[in-house]
Amino acid sequence: MNISSLTISHLRNLSNVEIETTRRVNIVYGQNGSGKTSVLEAIYCLGYGRSFRTHQARQVIQANADAFTIFARLNNEESQETRVGFQRTRQGESDTRINGLRGLKFSELARYVPVQLITPEGVELITDGPKARRQFMDWGLFHVEQSEYQHWLAYSRLLKQRNALLRSGRFMQDGGAFWDKQLVAAGEALTRAREAYLAALNEHITEYCQRFLPDMSFAFKLMPGWSERFESFEEALAERLELDLRQGFTSVGPSKAEWQIRVDGADARERLSRGQLKLLMAALRFVQGEHYRQVTGTSCIYLIDDLPAELDVDNQQKLCQAIVDTQSQVFVTAIDKKTILGHFAETETRLFHVEQGTILDTTTG
Repeated sequence: MNISSLTISHLRNLSNVEIETTRRVNIVYGQNGSGKTSVLEAIYCLGYGRSFRTHQARQVIQANADAFTIFARLNNEESQETRVGFQRTRQGESDTRINGLRGLKFSELARYVPVQLITPEGVELITDGPKARRQFMDWGLFHVEQSEYQHWLAYSRLLKQRNALLRSGRFMQDGGAFWDKQLVAAGEALTRAREAYLAALNEHITEYCQRFLPDMSFAFKLMPGWSERFESFEEALAERLELDLRQGFTSVGPSKAEWQIRVDGADARERLSRGQLKLLMAALRFVQGEHYRQVTGTSCIYLIDDLPAELDVDNQQKLCQAIVDTQSQVFVTAIDKKTILGHFAETETRLFHVEQGTILDTTTG
C-alpha cells in the first residue's frame, strides 16, 4: 500500500497543506519545530487514529480550529485507488471516511493503512513495560491473523465483565465461575495465537538482528501472563481468585503477558547501548512489516523520524539499505537532506522542505 497524495488541515502548525508523494522514499526535511514530524504524525493517525506523540487530541489540533482533518489517496499493488479521510475533534470525537462513505468504524480504515513507525523514542518498545510489546504482538493479529484477532476481542470483552463482577461484591452469586470458564477459553486461544504469530516472525528476526547487530545472540520468549508453576491459565486464575476479589481486578492472564528479549543471555535493556536499542527496535519493525508483506501481498508504509539520530554513518547506511530492500513506501525526516540523501542515491526519491508549517516540493530544486 502507498499514499499518492496527502492533505493535512489544522494539525499542529500545518494549517492546510497538500503533497504528492513517490511510491518509494519521501524525505521531509527542515529545522526543529518546522512541522516535518507532523507530516509523519498525520500519516500515523490514518493507521492508528491518534498521534504517536500524545494521546490528547486537543494538543494536536490548532488553537483556532475545532478539529484536525487528514485526507489521502491510497494505491495498492494493483494500482487500485482508495480515498480515505480521518477527522478528530477537540472533544475526542472522530469521523472516518472511505471512498465517500462516512461514519465508519476506524478499524475499517486502519486495515488500509498498515504503518510501521521508527523514532528515537521508539526504543520504548524494548525499554518500557510489557504493554508496548503486547501491542506489537496484537498489531500482527489485527492486520495479519484477522481470525485470531477475534480471540483478542473476546478476551477483552470477557475480562471487562469479570473485573466488573469482582468489584460488584457478587462474583459467586452472579455466575463468576461460568464467566471464568469463558475467560479461560478465550485467554488460552489468544495465547496460542500470540505464540503462533511470534513463531512466524522468528526466521526474519534472526536475519534482521544479525544484519543490524552482528556477533550478538538473541532470544525471544513469550511469557503468557501467569507463572510457570501453574500448568494452565485455568489453574492460575483459580489460585488467584481470593486476591482478585480483594483487589477488584484480574491479576493473571494474557492482559499481563510479556515478550521477553534477551541479548547474549542478558536483558536487552541492560546489554545494549542507546544506538543499539534503536537498531534492534528498527529490526523488529522491519520484521513485522516483512511478515505482513509475505502473508498479505501488501507492503507496510514506514515512517522514520530523525533517521540520523543516535546512529553513526555506517549504521545509518545499514538502516537505509534495509529501507530500500523493503521496496515499500517510506517517509523519512531529517534536519538536513544532505545527511541522508546520499544513502538513497539509487532509489526513487522525493524531497519536501518544511518551514513554519508550509511544505515545498524541492525534488527538482
